[in-house]
Amino acid sequence: MKMKHPWIKGIIVSVVLVLGLGIFPVQLPFLHMTYATPVAKAATPKYVTTANVHLRKGPGTKYSVILTIPKGKRIPYLKKNGSWIQTKYKGKTGYVSSQYIKKAGKSSPASYAAPSTKTPGTYVKGILVVNKKHRLPSSYNPGENKQARKAVNAMTAKAKKANIRLTAFSTFRSYDRQRVLYNNYVASHGKKQADRFSARPGYSEHQTGLAFDIGGANSKHWAEDSFANTKEAKWLAKHAHEFGFIIRYPKGKEKVTGYQYEPWHLRYLGSKNAKKVKKSSKTLEEYLNIKG
Repeated sequence: MKMKHPWIKGIIVSVVLVLGLGIFPVQLPFLHMTYATPVAKAATPKYVTTANVHLRKGPGTKYSVILTIPKGKRIPYLKKNGSWIQTKYKGKTGYVSSQYIKKAGKSSPASYAAPSTKTPGTYVKGILVVNKKHRLPSSYNPGENKQARKAVNAMTAKAKKANIRLTAFSTFRSYDRQRVLYNNYVASHGKKQADRFSARPGYSEHQTGLAFDIGGANSKHWAEDSFANTKEAKWLAKHAHEFGFIIRYPKGKEKVTGYQYEPWHLRYLGSKNAKKVKKSSKTLEEYLNIKG
């Protein structure tokens, strides 16, 4: 919610022979040189330790221990020597017994659990609904949801790898804080306009602790229409659901949600629900078949 090589056909090599006082240039035949197309290296197989296992200097228990690799760590398979596997861990190369490792399966995407339903409010299909028609008690003051924050941190880390910097600039807001904000917007913009981008106290998703306003590297676009054109907004639209979030107020859906397009406003639903809503291409209201 708003808070205002190339191929070489031949080489002629000239060799200068110096005989007495004479200099005789001699041409050698063409030397045909070609470059082979590089062949991509096969991926090094990965294994995972099934227990805490010693990395030894050689293939056997008679060799000294370099270090201990904890259970559950992914390690590369370099070569085999009897029942011992050569591998590398933390920059150290050694051997581990094959009885304590297994071939690693393909990594599964992280899953983020849905929020608890044991909190006040209206639930539809196990999803807490807070909009212009459904409110929260003024006394409900949960703070920032820990599951949602964990997901935001993971999302921020993933984005950073893609050279995208994300910042959660507005998260949980209490009933009283929302009241102050709303009243200020009404005073400066008028009630009709304020209602398009600010929620009345008790009707704000931020009070659930599940809503996060996300900005990019340039703070001048935070909570502004211009954010929609940033690389950060485009990344969020494509990846937010992977971390359990949806873009709560999509473009062109003001009549459905009651709020103007806010590409920065993310609502945490958990991985399963967020993926379903994303796949449906619907607003939360349309997905749950409720009024906004």
